[in-house]
Amino acid sequence: MNITLNYINLKTFLWKIHYIAIFIPIIVILVGGAIALVAIVTEHKQKMEMVKQGMEIASKKNIPNSYQSIKFSALFIGVALGIVAGGILENTGTFYEAEVGYFASIFMIGGLALLIASLFINNRLSPKNL
Repeated sequence: MNITLNYINLKTFLWKIHYIAIFIPIIVILVGGAIALVAIVTEHKQKMEMVKQGMEIASKKNIPNSYQSIKFSALFIGVALGIVAGGILENTGTFYEAEVGYFASIFMIGGLALLIASLFINNRLSPKNL
């Protein structure tokens, strides 16, 4: 009797968690959308006040397309090297789960590739090189 009662309590508890888990992505999407909307409205109001005061609105600094392509190519090369490194780690049995090695390698090497690319771009855009 006691074992059955514990099983029923556990089952109802798991159903409650299941219903709560359904609402988590919905709440995240709604809160994220609200934050984005507030940011857009605030930026618009700030720009309108600058226009009313006669101030010039600074345009956003855009990175030239050639540098943007360098960043994407570095990211894709890093992801490819991460997949290769993950395969090597899987074959050597470094991680208990094979997926951990793949994800860790992809994110680490992809991030390093983006870091190196951004350092290269910042070096190119520095005033001494212009």
